Amino acid sequence: MSDVANTLYQSLQQMTLSEDDLCRFGYPRQHLETGKAVIHSPECHYNIQFPHTRICQRCKTSYSVDELGYSTTPSTCAYHWSKLSTGSEPIYYCCRRNQSSPACSTAPQHVSDGIEPNNLIGFISTQHNNFIGKKGIFAIDCEMVFTTAGMDVAAISIVDSNCEKVYETLVVPDAPIIDFNTKHSSLTRQQFLGVTTRLQDVHNKLLTLVDSHTILVGHGLNNDLLRLKVIHDNIVDTSVLYPHPRGLPFKAALVFLQNKHLGRGPKHTTGLKCRGDAQAAMRLVHLKCQ
Repeated sequence: MSDVANTLYQSLQQMTLSEDDLCRFGYPRQHLETGKAVIHSPECHYNIQFPHTRICQRCKTSYSVDELGYSTTPSTCAYHWSKLSTGSEPIYYCCRRNQSSPACSTAPQHVSDGIEPNNLIGFISTQHNNFIGKKGIFAIDCEMVFTTAGMDVAAISIVDSNCEKVYETLVVPDAPIIDFNTKHSSLTRQQFLGVTTRLQDVHNKLLTLVDSHTILVGHGLNNDLLRLKVIHDNIVDTSVLYPHPRGLPFKAALVFLQNKHLGRGPKHTTGLKCRGDAQAAMRLVHLKCQ
């Protein structure tokens, strides 16, 4: 490891989340049973998903699903696809209308981002790996789609401390995709034609890049690691590193931090959207280390 990289690593070690904070902010932690995870999250509340009843992530409607996870509730999902602003007279960013305005978007089905907290299975945990010769620093970001099982990873980008791409791929979820979440993910059905990479393949690749000493950087990385089904200890989370002015439970959006600290302009120009987000998170930690 070069002197510059070693200095950055030592600086970031002082910024990694403690075990208490990993639990506090909803990071998946090791379960007593191998391959399972547990979440302790007083500051980060995930929506709970039940076998046959779910809450739509977009319009908050309660709806029923069959044994395969398909909706049996015949209704259109009407929603605002962006968040409300936090001013004295909040408006939706998507349509610039006030809180009481009619929904500006519709979809033919409801979707869920909920989890089953007692059924967090299929997780890997990073361990010390003698074949990984140096203490690495990587930023990770994922894009999500909605499937019959809930919300799943459909794209991942990993960049190094120089913001250079290390690994990037589309991922075919195990459950059928019912909505590509395009407004947020920028993913489309056409991109997945011929894609065969599964989460198991991503796990295999991650374990050749990341071990227990690696520092992982990301913005709200708890959600990415939950959907990736990865348990890791050395985390620098820019949503914690740059706290919201109003304090918890509020967290500043990555685009807000980019505009404020990194300058306005195109947020990603090549590759997947998640690459630009991973690069932004890495640049934010470099800025904090200056």
